[in-house]
Amino acid sequence: MTCATDETELSSFSPNGYLMALLRPVADFFNQLHSAAVLKTPMDVVSVELGDFVYGATFTAEDFKAQKVTAPIIVSLLDDLFNAHGELTPLVQYALSKAVEYAPSVPYIIVTNFKDIAIFPLPSSFRPQYAFKFERVSTDQPSLALRIISAAYLSDELPRGRYFDVPSFSRPPKDLNQPLLSDEEVFATYHRNSDFDIATLVRDRARALQFFRWRTHVQGQYTKLVAHRSDALTAVTNETGLFLPDDFGPSLYPLDTAEIPADTATHLKSVQRESPLATAGIAAAFDRSKSLRTKYGICTVYRCQFTSIDNEAVVSSPTLCLKLFDDRFQPLQSPYDSDADFDEHHEHIVQWFDGLCSSETYALNEGFAYKKLRPVQGSIVPWFYGMHQFTLPSGIVLYGLLMEYIEGWALNSDFVRNLSADRQINMIRSCRHGARILDLADVSQRDWHQGQIILTQKPGTNIDHAILIDFASTTQTWVPHRPNYIANYFGVLHVLLGRQGDVALDSKLVWEHFGKPDEWDTTWASIPTVPNGTEFRQVEPANLFPFISSA
Repeated sequence: MTCATDETELSSFSPNGYLMALLRPVADFFNQLHSAAVLKTPMDVVSVELGDFVYGATFTAEDFKAQKVTAPIIVSLLDDLFNAHGELTPLVQYALSKAVEYAPSVPYIIVTNFKDIAIFPLPSSFRPQYAFKFERVSTDQPSLALRIISAAYLSDELPRGRYFDVPSFSRPPKDLNQPLLSDEEVFATYHRNSDFDIATLVRDRARALQFFRWRTHVQGQYTKLVAHRSDALTAVTNETGLFLPDDFGPSLYPLDTAEIPADTATHLKSVQRESPLATAGIAAAFDRSKSLRTKYGICTVYRCQFTSIDNEAVVSSPTLCLKLFDDRFQPLQSPYDSDADFDEHHEHIVQWFDGLCSSETYALNEGFAYKKLRPVQGSIVPWFYGMHQFTLPSGIVLYGLLMEYIEGWALNSDFVRNLSADRQINMIRSCRHGARILDLADVSQRDWHQGQIILTQKPGTNIDHAILIDFASTTQTWVPHRPNYIANYFGVLHVLLGRQGDVALDSKLVWEHFGKPDEWDTTWASIPTVPNGTEFRQVEPANLFPFISSA
């Protein structure tokens, strides 16, 4: 793509002409890379009349109207954007009002004087918190930065997956001309999905086939039980992130304990447990640690104890839970049985890898959830002791999470089946408090099932309560214009009703005591009163505005 980028060449334009010439390559970029399904007419950059000494531009195409796309407006001024106190000047405020008047549904307004750049996300039903907020961009190449920012925000408003004919992988492939490694070398040196370059696999049939051969090899050679009784493992702690690095986010909506309803706060206080590390007197040493060694027992869930922290022996270690992430055993089947089929359907290679995940991603998801839930650890969720890299006796390194070990019972256990009605009600209400905490924390569980709820009793007081676990498939809000879909209320309700696996709770008690959705929860559903039944019960929150009615 050829475009004018030289500052001296652009300097001969008028202020409005300069802005138009600077942004025209953005439209050219979309015109050259667009999918055949869109852009019936070329995208163009057009001037926007906003008044004296205020120059505006935006993008337009015939497809925008049908797809309800409103492009960002870019505004250039000849004066400063900010006063000496960093506040917006009256001219900027005037320009914003004129831009909104021109396009009331504009999602973003980008303002520049070619020294400073400010991005204004306009308030909407999806981002009401952005009224009067802006992001100030620092750059020593404002013209180039303006072009890149404009293209990025325009792309963000276009329907996803339609405007570009490119695979869904962001990284470029490695050199496809490099010789293929032998199976023996790959089998010996590759230990996880991320050791392969997925962007290369989807473009190279031979490498894709080798990936599936590697999976067949490791699943035949190893078992999912990677550690055994008395095995000693070494872990790297703070170098990987004891409570995860702060610069990876942050998530937009931290858990504000002031927002926790009084009854939920009372419940959390009543079931709060002391950290096992604090009880054992090794919490401070663990917080400072760079390495540790653990010793395994063997059961359904890995249990471990510390043998040393930074080479200092630990005399008395509590039993902890260790969750290791090993994507070698992800249920991912080769879509074809023979090489001939691979040849015949070569164009579908990308689809073979659609469900592929990495252990690092799931470990980070769970680690970020626990970090967000730090104020309630030791009550409705376990104490969390960070994400670490564990070296197995075989030399393979896996990501793992260390947590408090919880003695408890599954929802389908005889313990639950023998609970009195009053104790079942306490457990059901505790589950409701847990769902509310996840909602308030903006942590959405996308994979609810009965194995994610443990029923237990607080040591010393024997208070019945629930503990939520397994946050590897959770999501949070990371960018303001992509709100997180929260459905924890219905997720937990479906679990307790036996819709996501067998449970021993009385469904009548669940219906009577789980409670309604919170008033701010806008979701509702019609749920069969019994699995696969014909009678439904409508579940919806209380009316926030009972004083408003429609005729």
